[in-house]
Amino acid sequence: MTIVVLSLLMGGMLFLLLGGWKDGQAQTTKEAQPKVVLPKVINLATHPVGTLLNSFGNGMATVLSKHLPTVVKVMPTTGPTEWLSMIASGEVDFGILNNWDAKNGRYGREEYKAATAGKGSPILLLCSGTPNLGGILTSEASGIKKGSDLRGKRVVSIYTGSAGISRQASANLANFGLKTSDVKVVSVPSVEGGVRAIIEGRADATGSVGLGMATNAELEADKGARFLSFDPSPEALQRMQEHFPCYLVQVSPGPGRIGIKEPTYMMAYDFYLVGSEKMSPDVAYSLIKTLWEFDKELAPIHIRLKDWTKDRFVTKTATIPYHPGAVRFYKEIGAWGAEMDSVQKKLLEEK
Repeated sequence: MTIVVLSLLMGGMLFLLLGGWKDGQAQTTKEAQPKVVLPKVINLATHPVGTLLNSFGNGMATVLSKHLPTVVKVMPTTGPTEWLSMIASGEVDFGILNNWDAKNGRYGREEYKAATAGKGSPILLLCSGTPNLGGILTSEASGIKKGSDLRGKRVVSIYTGSAGISRQASANLANFGLKTSDVKVVSVPSVEGGVRAIIEGRADATGSVGLGMATNAELEADKGARFLSFDPSPEALQRMQEHFPCYLVQVSPGPGRIGIKEPTYMMAYDFYLVGSEKMSPDVAYSLIKTLWEFDKELAPIHIRLKDWTKDRFVTKTATIPYHPGAVRFYKEIGAWGAEMDSVQKKLLEEK
């Protein structure tokens, strides 16, 4: 009996020792796995305070800072004409802009040739997001009800902080068969400044404004705000697309749609979140993984962020290549297929 008891005791001790050794080995293996080290602060560039893209940036910074061991700091600027050069210097890590600004900014084309000294900005796509809805905004007090009423009026058509927005203004006028020479051109630093020009009486209309901008509410309270409805005919749309890649969407009055007085056709195009080529693949992977998993937390922050959803992150109409860290994540979750490989290859070959 004593021998049996001793055998059982020794067997139990051996089992515990082996089990403990295995647990310890598993723990060591787990701890040995490499961890992604994120910078303490990551700078996110946007348009000025009060603009739609600044609101988007604040929303993303809130979600990313909440779920990652880093602080995402929002840097309001006059627009990508200013901050794209800061990507190369390392002052900015990532930013939000439209598809036209992204393409021409990366390759140093059009108005970005001078801004980047012809070298372009080293940016790569992290994800595509909310399509912007915008158009020509005026005040109810101006008496302007349709596009033809703009002829001879003071219209903000040049936005020095964003070449892309200036192009949108030209496209919007073209929809109505107008050129900048048909109006009295007003120049401002930013899209937000265009709305303020109307409020301050320096302009009758502003050529390109995003639906949902905070300054739109200020105009509504002061003089009443009204978006002009675009001509949806194929001919009018073609005139717009000669200036800017876009399509038209009809929007009805509703919450958060200040300036929409009746069903109104608006210009639509995609917004991008882009990152520096210098951003490590691990950091890019972490940022996109977090936005993918917590995209539902964006909507309560701003009504337009409800459309910044994961089904839009990967787009076949991308104008610049994706960041390798983002590609790695998309492939892991099955959101990136052979067709996107072809799209990426073509974009990487573009000079």
